[in-house]
Amino acid sequence: MRKNPTLWAPSVVASLWKVGDSSTAQLMASFYKNLKTMTKVEALRQAQLALIRGDGRSDLLARRGVGGIGKLGDVPASKYLSQDSNHISTSHPYFWAPFILVGDGK
Repeated sequence: MRKNPTLWAPSVVASLWKVGDSSTAQLMASFYKNLKTMTKVEALRQAQLALIRGDGRSDLLARRGVGGIGKLGDVPASKYLSQDSNHISTSHPYFWAPFILVGDGK
């Protein structure tokens, strides 16, 4: 049986656990922007680093409500809120660590 080439992807970015839509959108926007000048693996790495640094629109996370913010483990969620109540830090691994690249990283 012949394989259909339209059903095969050389690589996939996947999440290992459920993550909020807003932080995922932030990571993916950065990832696709980075793809213009970087390999896939480096584009994902830089997108994750942007979340760690807090680059981006974390004010949107606060306004939309971040799914799973209460699931951050032993650290109180208030630690992730800055003095401005409309700012949530995405530096916690919950937001960036689940994303992996499977396949061709070039």
